[in-house]
Amino acid sequence: MSKSLEIESKSMLSKGDYKTLISAYKNIKKYKQINYYISSKEMMEKVKNYGLRIRQIGHFFELTLKVSEEVGKTEITQDIAGIFLTNLLYFGKFPDGEVKDYLIKNKVCDITKLQFIGMLKTIRKDIDFNGSKISIDKSKYNDTVDYEIECESSSPEKAEKDLKIFLEKYGISYRKSEHNKL
Repeated sequence: MSKSLEIESKSMLSKGDYKTLISAYKNIKKYKQINYYISSKEMMEKVKNYGLRIRQIGHFFELTLKVSEEVGKTEITQDIAGIFLTNLLYFGKFPDGEVKDYLIKNKVCDITKLQFIGMLKTIRKDIDFNGSKISIDKSKYNDTVDYEIECESSSPEKAEKDLKIFLEKYGISYRKSEHNKL
């Protein structure tokens, strides 16, 4: 289990901008991640405050609860076995651990009513830049494909500044994204 503060800035990309960046970093390995989003009617009413997902990268699975804070989001993450994904998606059995404990203790929702609400497949490249982490994403969900870049850093100001500098290197306009895939 881990608990961390996620601070990021995001910008939408055109398909052409995405191709420019991917070409510039062709030597950096890309990887695929699948996010399985989980919610309930009760939790959806609080969607700006909470997000719940299981992320799969290869044979690795982690359950993450995101809680909006004044600055950034607290992420409570625990590693889980793949069987817990199956149990949750098909049988509604929520895995024990820190995430479940938080949901119950803070009365976020009735965990027996949580259900699978959607899936997001992302091809991602991560780049270290000026002490920040830049991620270039191509995501598919429902009938939508989008392109986005995000910068995780130590403060909102640094994340936005580093993202702008990075994009400027390639003549790409910064288009702030508040896009929440959930």
